[in-house]
Amino acid sequence: MGGLLVTLLPAHPAPGQVVEHNFIPLRTVAIYLANLDSPFWVGQMVGNLLLLLPVGLLGPIVLPWMDQRLRVLVASLALSTAIELAQVWVPDRSADVDDLLLNVLGAMLGYAILSVLRIGSGRLGALAERDLSPAGWLQSQVTDIRHGASAARAFSHV
Repeated sequence: MGGLLVTLLPAHPAPGQVVEHNFIPLRTVAIYLANLDSPFWVGQMVGNLLLLLPVGLLGPIVLPWMDQRLRVLVASLALSTAIELAQVWVPDRSADVDDLLLNVLGAMLGYAILSVLRIGSGRLGALAERDLSPAGWLQSQVTDIRHGASAARAFSHV
């Protein structure tokens, strides 16, 4: 929430840190990439990526209706658009289409992280529930054979 607040407070750029509106996609990203040795520009790029990452990472957990890629995309696009439009009226701030792109990319990255964590926890959970002792393995083979599964296929999941 603090990150959102910062985007709506007046900025105080240092000399040479031009603040102007940008409606040309990837123009500001090119500036970021050309200035990877500058903490200011790297901070701007990373900050824009991280700003809405929680929308994708935590949004689907807190708001179950958001648990789809398209919904995370639309929600982050709407939120980032609102932020960029609000910045038009904030002193020393600017609306930048690249900020919007990086914000949405960050939200989608958050959703990807959530998806990987869910897959990982699902696999770990399934593994933790299995009885990996020799007797447990043998019992699982007998159960699988009784249900028509081959022992080889059942063994491949261990």
